[in-house]
Amino acid sequence: MQTTKVLVRAGGSARTAKSFCRSLPCAVLLCAALPAVRAPAQTPSNPSTVIAQLARQAESDLHNGKPEVAAEEYRRILALDPNNVSAHSNLGLAEYLRGDYAPAAVEFKAALHLKPDIWNDAALCGLSEAKIGENGDAEVHLQQAFEHVSEASLRLAVGKQLYAILLEANQYERAAEVVEKLQQFEPKNPDVLYAAHQVHSLLAEKAFLTMAQLAPDSARVYELRGDRMAEIGNMKGAILAYRSAIERDPHLSSVHLALGEALSISQDAAERAQAESEYRKALADNPSDEKAECRLGDIEKQRSNFDAAKQHYKRALELQPDDPDANEGLGVVLFEDGAIQEARTYLNRAVQLDPANAAAYYHLSQASRGAGDLDQAKREMDQFLKLKTQEEDLKRSFDDLPSRAARQAREAQGDQSTPAAVSNGAENAPAQQAH
Repeated sequence: MQTTKVLVRAGGSARTAKSFCRSLPCAVLLCAALPAVRAPAQTPSNPSTVIAQLARQAESDLHNGKPEVAAEEYRRILALDPNNVSAHSNLGLAEYLRGDYAPAAVEFKAALHLKPDIWNDAALCGLSEAKIGENGDAEVHLQQAFEHVSEASLRLAVGKQLYAILLEANQYERAAEVVEKLQQFEPKNPDVLYAAHQVHSLLAEKAFLTMAQLAPDSARVYELRGDRMAEIGNMKGAILAYRSAIERDPHLSSVHLALGEALSISQDAAERAQAESEYRKALADNPSDEKAECRLGDIEKQRSNFDAAKQHYKRALELQPDDPDANEGLGVVLFEDGAIQEARTYLNRAVQLDPANAAAYYHLSQASRGAGDLDQAKREMDQFLKLKTQEEDLKRSFDDLPSRAARQAREAQGDQSTPAAVSNGAENAPAQQAH
């Protein structure tokens, strides 16, 4: 497979964009073959009879893994009938199967000239052109095919190749549109998920560099620097960057929230104490900031000031009913207040909104056990333990999972009832009682 060595930087490492593409299975390619046109019985010397016989034999040879033989038979058909669409199409397929992509592209183009809406041919034509470096023509044919091809494997191959071409051309916005459609078709495909991460990382990098060039000393540039440092776990650097942003614009509510988040997981107790002030400043500048309300609820919950916590969580849910953290937080304080059934409602909602939230399953299990629903409590505890194991496995694979790390750090530092703060023995105890 020919590869244009254009390096794409995403997440700090070089990648060859076409490594995203894989070869199509032979069975998929054979499904793209056009059926031979069946002619009525003729005399052996009649060209139509000869063409029909050659077409049947070529089709058999193609399916029996003899593309070289089939190719010669399709050429004989075209010598008799130069405008035979099926022969051009299937000769292109035979050449493709042999790895002769340049003649394959010629034949697919000939078929498309005669019948422009053969979308499988457009797909294979684009894939052939990409393999010989004719990316301009390939992009046109792949874009046409991507909108119409229905066979799943071929559609995926077309989308992946089109994405690679657009990425190499630095057309990140269009590449992102292709990936978005691929995710609709293949939401669990690792290659597609990787491509989504790659292209959105490149778009973020592009936006950051443009902003740094246009407004290098602006509050937003320092806020972005803080965000990038927080993503890689450099919380001290993030705190300094966020404070630099606030010096330049004291009323930027998003940066107060971000600074509060960074301070809340600091190793320094004095810095952690400053988080509350930043959340309140965020709310002063933006009264609709439900995340700041939620974090203030977390702080009051850690103080066991459940009435105040409830007010913050309820306000957060008024602003955003589908905030999983606010649903979880309100469920926890309701459980602590003895409103167990109401607590289960909010905790159930929390796990529906964020099925990967292990802590929410832990609290839900506690509430179900308190309600006497021991079977359900055990299922929820099992799910908690499963998610917790998955998180630990991820930590061994990746050094930085900032969002999870932030959540767990907040839990461990304040709420001793959460799973991040209990020992393995304590984790197992509710599960045993739930039998």
